Amino acid sequence: MAEATAEQAAGQADEQAGEIPIPHLADRQGGDGPVETGFAPDHDPRDEQIFNGELMEFGPQALLARFQAQLHAGRPWFDALFDCIRDWESPRETHDGREYVYLIEQEAFDWLLLAERICDSAAPGLLPGHEVESLLVDESPPVPLSEIEFQERLGTAKYWAHLNFLYGVRVEQALHLAMERVLRKERSGLAFSHARDDLDGDVFGRIYGARQRDLLREYREAGHRQDADPERIEHAEWQAFTYWLFRRRLERQDPARVASDTRQGLEMLYELEAAKQRRHRRRAAASERPPDASDVIDGVLVAVG
Repeated sequence: MAEATAEQAAGQADEQAGEIPIPHLADRQGGDGPVETGFAPDHDPRDEQIFNGELMEFGPQALLARFQAQLHAGRPWFDALFDCIRDWESPRETHDGREYVYLIEQEAFDWLLLAERICDSAAPGLLPGHEVESLLVDESPPVPLSEIEFQERLGTAKYWAHLNFLYGVRVEQALHLAMERVLRKERSGLAFSHARDDLDGDVFGRIYGARQRDLLREYREAGHRQDADPERIEHAEWQAFTYWLFRRRLERQDPARVASDTRQGLEMLYELEAAKQRRHRRRAAASERPPDASDVIDGVLVAVG
């Protein structure tokens, strides 16, 4: 779903004099104000009870209860899931000690994280486990969706926020991998090896002009997170940090360099997706291959050899 949109956008990029069509990013200079994302404005945790009280009828717990009610009523789980995602308004929450950040910087929507949260709320036995796992792990939905259908199910505002996440997190992470491969090839003929920290520093230095640890310190200082453990970063913060790197790159690099680096990330993302599809086809072929007749005795498959 997401990869098809990225490929279309990359084609547009080639036609736009080096511009990459990143959609609906907020003007951080205050010109246009916040963009519509399909979520309620973020709020201070100290206001949580008031916030949830005002939105109780439409808040997370009510939506999760509706989701389970639809499952009990026999509604297809994938349809019920997208109903819940479409109506979800809380950009972040903490549940069972885990922080869920669905909307990064009020711009980038991680829809699979929200799908995971919703599916985890269902009572045991209500969801087909293999289909849920295929969606959350392999991004393989039980019902094929065109990009237009995907946009309609998410709603237009959430769909554009999803594209921000695709470019700002997924493609940016793929760019890191692409640059790491470039550096490994450059060093392949050298007689000495480089430590992991050295390689990470060179990857981030090549893309952003600074080492990873210095960039993380800058990110945390900008967000008043100086007390965070310098040796540890949680998944939610890593996603937000990656998106911050993406925005930093857009703001500081010339358009031609932005287009070139983003295209590298897109190409790596396509490569990873193609490899994943090949693995899926091999697994499907193996599962569909009928057993050899000599391996079956009285209708029971037995081990041979």
